[in-house]
Amino acid sequence: MSGFRKVVVAVDGSDNGLQAARVAARMADSMGSELVLLHVFPLMSDDIAGALGMTAEEILQVRDRAARKAFDAVLDEVSDRPQPPHEVPLVGDVAEEILKYLDDALDVLLVLGRRGQTRMGSLLLGSVSDKVLRHSRTPVTVVSC
Repeated sequence: MSGFRKVVVAVDGSDNGLQAARVAARMADSMGSELVLLHVFPLMSDDIAGALGMTAEEILQVRDRAARKAFDAVLDEVSDRPQPPHEVPLVGDVAEEILKYLDDALDVLLVLGRRGQTRMGSLLLGSVSDKVLRHSRTPVTVVSC
């Protein structure tokens, strides 16, 4: 594998996300690529935020706290890297925001952890990794934990 300028890993603070980050860091190191940590705070719509009485500022504060927690868990694991990873906090539908961030970049590899859903649950609900795999135009590696 070569030619990827960035290795982007979606992290959510879960054990699966942490394992995906470990794999992504090794891949980035082996290719001399930049490592990017991507966290999406899962807010589905402005209507939901409004119903909860949250302002845009409050949503960003919650997003930043959740992202910081997920990033810190990963940073503990990849602290021996020569260059610290770039951190990107986003808010919205997780799969949609990941796809928007990638924006058809061909020189980027995305690494995702696969949640431990049952096959039936995955068929009924669809998972983030399944949605991203179906719609991404950039290479995706799914780490099964």
